[in-house]
Amino acid sequence: MGDRDQNDQDRKGATGWWRAAPLLGLYRPALVAAGLGLLFSLVGAAAVARWEDRVNKIEFENAAETESIVMQNGMSEYISRLVALRTLFESTNEEITRSEFETFSTRLFERHPGMLRIAWLPRVNRKERAEYEAGAITDGVSGYRIKSLHGDNFAVAPENDEYFPVFYSTQPKTSSVYGMDHGSVPERRVALDRARDYDRIVAIRARLYAERETGRQPDVIVSVPIYAKGTSRDTVADRRRNLAGYVVGVFDLPLLMQAIRVTTGANPAVSVNIYPPFTGRIVSLEEAVPDFASAPKAPQSMRDVAQGRHWSGGLRIGDADWQVRAVPTAGGPLETTYDRAGAVFIVGILLTLSLATYLMLASRNSRRLSLANRRVLELAQTDVLTGLPNRAFFLARLEELNSQLKDGGPTFSILMLDLDRFKNVNDSLGHGAGDALLRLVAQRLKSAVRASDVLARLGGDEFAIIQEGCEDQRACSTELAARVAKLVAESFLLPGHRVEIGTSIGIAIAPDHGGDQEQLLKKADLALYRSKSAGRNCFTIYDEAMSAELEARNTLEGDLRDAIALCQLEVHYQPFMDANTSVRRGFEALVRWRHPTRGLIPPDQFIPLAEETGLIVPLGEFVLRRACADAATWPSDLMVAVNLSPIQFKEADLFDVICAALRDSGLSPQRLEIEITESVLLERGAENHAFMERLKHIGIELALDDFGTGYSSLSYLTAFPFDKIKIDKSFIRNLTHQPRSSAIISSIVTLARGLDMSVTAEGVEAAEEFERLKALGVNFAQGYLFGRPMPIDQIELDEPTERSQRDAA
Repeated sequence: MGDRDQNDQDRKGATGWWRAAPLLGLYRPALVAAGLGLLFSLVGAAAVARWEDRVNKIEFENAAETESIVMQNGMSEYISRLVALRTLFESTNEEITRSEFETFSTRLFERHPGMLRIAWLPRVNRKERAEYEAGAITDGVSGYRIKSLHGDNFAVAPENDEYFPVFYSTQPKTSSVYGMDHGSVPERRVALDRARDYDRIVAIRARLYAERETGRQPDVIVSVPIYAKGTSRDTVADRRRNLAGYVVGVFDLPLLMQAIRVTTGANPAVSVNIYPPFTGRIVSLEEAVPDFASAPKAPQSMRDVAQGRHWSGGLRIGDADWQVRAVPTAGGPLETTYDRAGAVFIVGILLTLSLATYLMLASRNSRRLSLANRRVLELAQTDVLTGLPNRAFFLARLEELNSQLKDGGPTFSILMLDLDRFKNVNDSLGHGAGDALLRLVAQRLKSAVRASDVLARLGGDEFAIIQEGCEDQRACSTELAARVAKLVAESFLLPGHRVEIGTSIGIAIAPDHGGDQEQLLKKADLALYRSKSAGRNCFTIYDEAMSAELEARNTLEGDLRDAIALCQLEVHYQPFMDANTSVRRGFEALVRWRHPTRGLIPPDQFIPLAEETGLIVPLGEFVLRRACADAATWPSDLMVAVNLSPIQFKEADLFDVICAALRDSGLSPQRLEIEITESVLLERGAENHAFMERLKHIGIELALDDFGTGYSSLSYLTAFPFDKIKIDKSFIRNLTHQPRSSAIISSIVTLARGLDMSVTAEGVEAAEEFERLKALGVNFAQGYLFGRPMPIDQIELDEPTERSQRDAA
């Protein structure tokens, strides 16, 4: 984004030059006096400051170099003590025992903190492995085995030609470090080979794997090669052949360097940072942080150090050079304070400050008033949460564009945006997360619009865009909508959560879709509604059919309200059969709407409308009560199945409604089956689980409806107390000519049996399908083969099953 948002320019244009001009005139005498005094003060102060800076730089560099020499000498002493162990191994004819190694090592570093541990890594070949492992166990190292590293865990090392395990160590004998094969860690193996081939002391940074080092910064591992006494080491081949093992020391670099500085009385005026050696990996200066920093409050990254006065040097550890950067300690005597230059500047500026202050005070009241007016204007047209223009600014700009359009101005389009699934984020993560998400959405939307576009937040999760100045306004609008939809569909990272939402967009174009503000907003809203109905996360351009659809929908909604109030709804019943005995076991209650003028209206035309408007709650209660009342008159071996909408599950009194329906009808709870779709389980999982347990407790059976068409998560079957799975009719339709459907149904039946659930197949229309389902092990079957949904007065409860099948066929 190269330009600032045009919205901000329009709203903050009042802060332009025409406001600055009166301020300059108001403060001109004070500014002139202050400018002249500042100029002379700066010239004098700059000359003194240059002298102070030059003197201070020399003192600092000398002190920093001294500190570097002291640290190098201290590190060299530690290395020399480690080399003394090499002398111990190479000067004796007899094998060094574990106790001798531990005693000598402990005394050697007794008063030298910073050495975490010392270890002896013998060269062990395949044949010697068992002997070494047995020897360590004999020495008291319980369960000693040569181990290799896999990830962050140890495992018994596989068969190799040679190993370099930790055999002796200053660690307690219970430590997991014993037996660790350094050759199994690639970076350590490279260091060991380098030390062996060049007969040199090698140092690397590495993370330790003992339990207590979890979370530590990488330490320094120093490896010293040990060769068999009296053997040649002139060539690389000699050194490889005669290698006996390694003495390895692990330094805690921060503790070691702190001990050296304390022992030698380090200069507190110099803060020292020690950085890892340069490697082949490219690391930015900002990522380069020190292994040791003498002053925690001093700059840490190399970038921060390089921005100020610093001294660069090196610290040699083995064959590696750690980088030393020294800076003056904040507040110390070597930090350039420019006291003398400051004094010169202050004296000069005070001479003009009194006059400037007097003139400034005279204009202060008028300036404050100007700033207050400006702030009020910004707040009146700005959304506080996102910083975008608010509804007031959006409507004012829209009115302005409409006026220009009447005078031959440019065409423009309105894009109404509504975030999909935002309410889920608000409900599950809280309003704080919702506010953070809105701010992130606003940032992405700003990146998608041009400088001339108007982006505003209208309220809640609603945004709007005014796009103008395009030759083809329709093409530009669709391109912008596609870009916005793609941006919003990408994941958002909130603290501790990854959130995915979408956006539905409705587009209205002026003057094609209207010439005034109200018409354009209404038609953009209609297009937005179409986008949401089409599955969300898409965009729609308004067309005239939408107005007709809205009118028809409003009419249908009013008729549905009247139908519920006037009891124009009917409950029809479709039987479901026992697949093994072909005996009718019950009926599923299905609602039908008999409109006084339009006749029988299918459920797929009014059920979605009822769910969207909330009418599904009274409608569902009507169906439940009617079904229970009708079933109470049936034989006691027949059940009734009733569907519950996800909207009903959000009602707090649903359990009481079900209990009241059972109580008023006298129907036994064991004869009522509640059918639930998977969408119910996606939200409020804990609350819905508790509700279903209450239903189970009173004896009601629960069925998972339309299984296989939604998410079909197996976790639902184990987490929720279902008694039955209903296979969707889409699988039954392809059963006789598509082997995959049979395989899927067979798998569902096997799964249900393992979970002690029964299986119902829906949509059975042919005898061949029924026979195939019986062979696959389905418990119950339902479909036109056994009867269509019928009113209660047309059901013959004593009708034989065989006749029903014959008539249907």
